[in-house]
Amino acid sequence: MIKNIAIFLAVGLALYLGVRQYLKHTVVPPFPAFEHPMTTLDEKLVNIKDSQSDYYLVSYFQTWCGDCVKEQPELLKLKQRFGDSIAILMVSDEGIEKITAFKARFNSQLDFYNSSKTLKSIDITRYPTTFLINKEGKTIDVRVEGINWFSNETIKTVSQLVKE
Repeated sequence: MIKNIAIFLAVGLALYLGVRQYLKHTVVPPFPAFEHPMTTLDEKLVNIKDSQSDYYLVSYFQTWCGDCVKEQPELLKLKQRFGDSIAILMVSDEGIEKITAFKARFNSQLDFYNSSKTLKSIDITRYPTTFLINKEGKTIDVRVEGINWFSNETIKTVSQLVKE
């Protein structure tokens, strides 16, 4: 009897922890960029609230992340298509040297930043986590581990936003 209760409790605990972990990593976190300043690659402190753009696409990434690498060409094509109508910001909590090397690897024209807080501490736990937001911080679209940003659907959405 005691053995059955122990097995039941162990299975219940495993299920609870598994569901808790699953929900933590599948639920999209609230957009954190308005709350936490970032540092440019030349180490100047910036806050997204001070920017002049009406729309932002903010990608939280890691330089070691395969999907983050795959996302780069998509974001670069989106930037080429819409120019300054949308600011594309790449944010990582890794060191500035690593971020700079990642940017150079793609010869990227995107804006890269170092987060003032660890991404995990602001509930970003899967990469890339990318937000399309307006200047008030309202989330228009968000993708976790989504790499296809230069899709017909996204182009249509951004075109309607910026009234291309």
